[in-house]
Amino acid sequence: MHPSPRELQQLLSEARSLELGSPRQLQLLESLRTHCPAFVPALLISSRAELWNKDDSGPPEAYFGEIERMLHAAVESSGREPAALIGLARFMSVVRASPQAAEALYREASAKALESLEESWAGLIESLGEQDKMDEAARTAQSARALFPQSKQISEACEFAQLDK
Repeated sequence: MHPSPRELQQLLSEARSLELGSPRQLQLLESLRTHCPAFVPALLISSRAELWNKDDSGPPEAYFGEIERMLHAAVESSGREPAALIGLARFMSVVRASPQAAEALYREASAKALESLEESWAGLIESLGEQDKMDEAARTAQSARALFPQSKQISEACEFAQLDK
């Protein structure tokens, strides 16, 4: 039976509380990956924990290959979310010594993060306007317009919040 989201989060929280790369943490993370192989937070933490693991069993390339597979699974399972892209980029930069691959991943993560920021600020401006928190909406709009001066989404949110009147 597949664990519930709450159970997954509890196991993940327990794993996070342990020393990075400790045998108990690695055991918990393996259990998480077995129960839910597409659980991105577990894949990301597992990749870091495995790098910190002090057990040198096996050839380095096989060991690094498994970590890289986890990171690629995290990227694909997450729909290429910024945190997963950043995890893979760091691995490519530090372990694989491939700054070109890392650069492309960092650029993609940055673009996706900016898209999320633009959308969240637009939503925040609208929510603040609906609550008549006009000063806070105006401050948020000022920050959003500074970073996204041509954003139709921010402009529409400001109109909705009646900031342009």
